[in-house]
Amino acid sequence: MLFKQWNEYSEPRHHLDAPLEENTDLDSLQPAPLPEVMLEKPIDTAGFKRAFIVTNIFRSLFEDRLARAEQISSFVVVWQTKGREQHLYREDYQTQEDSRSTDETKRLEFPVHKLDDGTLFICVREDFLHVPPISINLLSREIAKLCGGLEVLLFGSSDRVERVKYVGFPGNVGKGLPLLTPPELITNFTASIMTQLLSNKVRFDGYVAPSEGPSGYEKLSMETMDLLIDLCWSEVRFGNREDYVKSCHRNWRLNGTVMGAQTGLYL
Repeated sequence: MLFKQWNEYSEPRHHLDAPLEENTDLDSLQPAPLPEVMLEKPIDTAGFKRAFIVTNIFRSLFEDRLARAEQISSFVVVWQTKGREQHLYREDYQTQEDSRSTDETKRLEFPVHKLDDGTLFICVREDFLHVPPISINLLSREIAKLCGGLEVLLFGSSDRVERVKYVGFPGNVGKGLPLLTPPELITNFTASIMTQLLSNKVRFDGYVAPSEGPSGYEKLSMETMDLLIDLCWSEVRFGNREDYVKSCHRNWRLNGTVMGAQTGLYL
């Protein structure tokens, strides 16, 4: 008998605190400033023609090229969380002398790489346990602004599709793949960045792959991996194809994102 892990955790998009953050009162909403998202160094996109945007699970498709890529800037996300309140007492422990709140400032960085003279690369690492969804939404808005005027290639995943689907603008041309249609849906960064690209009328080709697992901990099947390798190769053509295929498979296995025979619990 095989029991597969099922995760139906759904965090409201407006929550600032991630599930593992310690709060003084988990049952009440607390007002807090929005996270700040900024580009560490300005990027002149006039010299670029396209941008690759992926979530971390697809980094293996570009790993060898990234080893030689130049990091030219990074998106920085900063937000504050309110921790537990500490009470400070006098030595006799009878009278409260002061109280101190353990507010913390959290910081995330998402590097922007220059793959070649005309290509930008942005990889977003999600983590549903530690990264508040609202910060990812605000990050998507800034990424879409940066990519205005560029042709975007996007790779994302969803546990609500059964095979690789295509989404693009302008017009869903399909490229030989089925289109994303209701009741199929996408969530998390993939949905957020697609929404922002459409709102800003940025030209993009998007591929949504079926995955299992919560945001930031997804796994892909071998069949899906092979199809993604073919799709990526047809778009970018990195070096020798046979070497590229071997490299992608090796990186996916090393990263622990392969969905294989020991995914579940056997009894």
